[in-house]
Amino acid sequence: MPKDRSLPDISRAYGHSRWLRGYVSGKIGWDPIFPLARHEIIHRNQPVIDIGCGIGLLGISMRAAGIALRYRGTDISAWKVNLGKEAVRYYGFENAGFEVCDALSTTITPGATICLIDVLHYLDADDQQRMLFRLADAAEEGSLILIRTALRGLGWRYTATLIEEWWTRATGWIRGGQINFPTSEEILGVFEDRGLRAEISPLWGKTPFASYLVKIHPRAKSAAQPRRRAA
Repeated sequence: MPKDRSLPDISRAYGHSRWLRGYVSGKIGWDPIFPLARHEIIHRNQPVIDIGCGIGLLGISMRAAGIALRYRGTDISAWKVNLGKEAVRYYGFENAGFEVCDALSTTITPGATICLIDVLHYLDADDQQRMLFRLADAAEEGSLILIRTALRGLGWRYTATLIEEWWTRATGWIRGGQINFPTSEEILGVFEDRGLRAEISPLWGKTPFASYLVKIHPRAKSAAQPRRRAA
């Protein structure tokens, strides 16, 4: 499989729209989540589940870097899933699949690397808790969890993030959903209550947004404990 494709080469997989090709090149080139996620994925060497995959940029960037691990992306927007499928077909990338599915209904297989990139804030408070409990279950079963989200009320970066959210809705890029950014305590508490190792660190890179990475390490098999679910 070819490795290290250029950004223009990758963007051509997304059709004839100059705007979309520019978005793809800019997003993969500037967003720090992609090189970080690829690093974790390579290190883990396990299948990848990309919940809320959008147009499949993580999967495409994996394949363009020569990472052939099994990839499954799910998203609630059928038109975005279709763009991901078209991009995969363009290069004939194998072992990559997409399906229309919401975050809470996505099947999570034990031991995978699970990515939830800019998705959590689209869920209301109750569904956020349900999603976090599902991810805690997955970590207890040996999965590594990577969550990228903004955190509520963190100065000018938070304001810039809210403006971006307004823009995505005004243009139709995001259709519906909440704008419900969590606090770090709301996220970390779920995992720490299970005795899981969770880390949180800034991940805005050169962007103006209040993005953070939450990394939940898989529990070692010898340390497995009975699950505790939300009431």
